[in-house]
Amino acid sequence: MSYQHGRTANPAATMQTVEQARRRNAELRIELGALVSENAQLENRAVTMRLQVTTARRKLTRQIRELDTARTQAELLAYATVQTSTLPEPIYGGREGLQAATDEILAHDTRGLKLTKEKAPRVSKGLSHGTSRKYDQGCRCRACVTYKALKDTRFYASKNRREQAAA
Repeated sequence: MSYQHGRTANPAATMQTVEQARRRNAELRIELGALVSENAQLENRAVTMRLQVTTARRKLTRQIRELDTARTQAELLAYATVQTSTLPEPIYGGREGLQAATDEILAHDTRGLKLTKEKAPRVSKGLSHGTSRKYDQGCRCRACVTYKALKDTRFYASKNRREQAAA
């Protein structure tokens, strides 16, 4: 007898009865149900662990940023102390400078002088007329009335264009 593919020497031993197949099917269904419930539990656990990892990562990132900020500030303070220690003392600073400024202010006050000059209103060649600010102040000169009419014409023309574009 020669070899034939798919045929076994004992075919009756490999065949299952219907009862055995049903029993095996029931066992597999029970195992599948257990695996499904275990899968759901593992997914919930994975979600909570992801949240914990995310929270921990955010906290660690915040701590790293704070540490970098502290290091930078320490370096800047160290640089500032080195830099200020090598510079000479300011001439008009400190307690003496404040006292000198106070004396100067008192001297001006006793003479009736002001430390700042008031600026006069700027009107040159009538350029301040014909503007919205001057018109709002209530000016009715020819330049302001002309400006207001031109402004109104432009406003209503643009309004009509917008309405026509919208329609």
